[in-house]
Amino acid sequence: MRFIQLFITAGFILSTLTSLGVELMPDVKRSTTIVFVNGKKYFVHTVKKGETLYSISKAYETSEEIIKQHNPSTTDGLKIDQAIKIPVSEKQIASNEKKRKKDFVSHKIKAGETLYSIARTYNISVTTLREDNPSLNPQSLTIGQTLWVRRTDMNTSSEEEAQAEIAEYTETLNQTANDGYKYYVVQPGETIYSLSRKYGLTEAEFAELNDISNGLKAGAMIRVPAPKDSVELIDLAADEQAKDAASEAHSADENIVFRAIEPTDELNIALMLPMNINSRPNASYVEFYQGFLLGLEKLKEQGNGNIRLSVYNTQHNALKVKEIVDNADFAKTNLIVGPVYEDELQPVVDFAFKNSVPVVSPLANITAVKSPALFQLSPDQACKYDKIADLIDGTRDIYMIYASTYDKEFEQEMQEQLQGKSVTAYTYSFNQKSIFTPKTDNAQSIEEISEVLKNERPALFIVLANNETDVDRILGTLASAKVSLTERSESCSDYMVLGTSRWGRFNNIDQTSYFNNNVVMVSTYHAKRDSILVREFDSRYIESFKMLPSLYAYRGYDTAMIFGLGMRSEIEYNMLDKIYMPLQTGYKFFQTEVGGKYINREWVRINYNSNYTITLK
Repeated sequence: MRFIQLFITAGFILSTLTSLGVELMPDVKRSTTIVFVNGKKYFVHTVKKGETLYSISKAYETSEEIIKQHNPSTTDGLKIDQAIKIPVSEKQIASNEKKRKKDFVSHKIKAGETLYSIARTYNISVTTLREDNPSLNPQSLTIGQTLWVRRTDMNTSSEEEAQAEIAEYTETLNQTANDGYKYYVVQPGETIYSLSRKYGLTEAEFAELNDISNGLKAGAMIRVPAPKDSVELIDLAADEQAKDAASEAHSADENIVFRAIEPTDELNIALMLPMNINSRPNASYVEFYQGFLLGLEKLKEQGNGNIRLSVYNTQHNALKVKEIVDNADFAKTNLIVGPVYEDELQPVVDFAFKNSVPVVSPLANITAVKSPALFQLSPDQACKYDKIADLIDGTRDIYMIYASTYDKEFEQEMQEQLQGKSVTAYTYSFNQKSIFTPKTDNAQSIEEISEVLKNERPALFIVLANNETDVDRILGTLASAKVSLTERSESCSDYMVLGTSRWGRFNNIDQTSYFNNNVVMVSTYHAKRDSILVREFDSRYIESFKMLPSLYAYRGYDTAMIFGLGMRSEIEYNMLDKIYMPLQTGYKFFQTEVGGKYINREWVRINYNSNYTITLK
């Protein structure tokens, strides 16, 4: 009995001590906030009432000594609401890759992207991106690094929320870094010059502290020396006169600070098009002009202020363009659209550079003219095949189909994309039946294309033939082979055909062949006329001009909507870090280099699906 009493008493004491232990060691909630200081990852923990170094160290699976080492001020005791940093170990951020692939979209970081711009691309919270990618350093993104984007949180966050979250992260970093630097988020319109002046640095010193090789983007995080008690930062308000004077003489490698036009002020647009050449009307540019007019009409209906449009006929004549620019009335211009041809651009960008006026090149692929005043709507050739990366990522067998005549430009583009990848090539010919002759050493002789389609792995056929009859026969042969296998209850590979948008010139190919073969094309522009927005535009265009709109009319409307609206606010962001989609084709601008042009990098991937629908990516 006494043994039992002792046992009960001991149990009571142990229970009491345990209870006291809970009271003395509060439940410390581990923070999910991670910052990077000098390339090292740290949790940022805000001290709550009752927390001790011991309880915090246990929550983060570290030691009191390590916390003190990284937070010297804690040796004098903790303070409520004090922010301390705690090193993160790789073990603490390990993740389940299988779950990621199911629940997340992977994004490979490209040159010039910032955490803010990626968040805006997917309309997702910056905080969510950081939580799901704890190894991601917002101050220094690595080109090619994979970032995970949570599917369920896409399209749930606004631009204002993204800006607030970036600002909050920067504030947290400044509270905990203690590394001799102050961190700052670049605001719209700020330049290397203005920030260097603001923080008392030369432009060279600024460049040493920050990677600006891909330009200075709004939303990017920079670092500058932390201010000392004896040093005051330059007051930009007091320094406004010096900054204005500097903007009058931009250096060749400096960006332009564009200013938005207030809603109460008139927006003056100069539209420069070759409406006729040698007294003959140019129908394509007349249609662009008509689409542009409907865009301005839409802006007026939406209450976007007064707009004055001046239309100039350039006649595709460089001297005429110079004459237009030198006219006194042209000096009032706030936005220039055109001219169309690159050989007419130089006097226009010279005017724009001097007066901080944006110039929109709506149709040309500019190769030589370099100016931070210039926005190119034609997408960048370097980005053309980004949207087919999933088709050539190694999960499909790739077959290139040549013919007696083939598209050499398409071939060269594909060879660049397929470097280092396994590719099998055949030459197509027709002699009473379709014949596929091996062209590469790894190509096996085949009697029927159905032999290739029997493979279990998905396939991609890149059809390089550029003769309409050859293309039609190749597509027909593939579709017939698929039907034959299906009817015999034999398996057929999940195959797709990659073609070129130049097939749009063909008049005699039944587009049913596109659907039957899951054809994919990459194009500069596409407008599905079953889209609500496109249908509405078509109706207005037909009502106004008694004809069906062309792609030129669609591009004219897009140009007016993007830049007419952008001039009221977003031009101060240099139109970056946002996808614009007035009708159905998207536009997203990036800058080639500091002092370089801004160029659209959004191509359209057109998918002809086997269920007879067309989807765009």
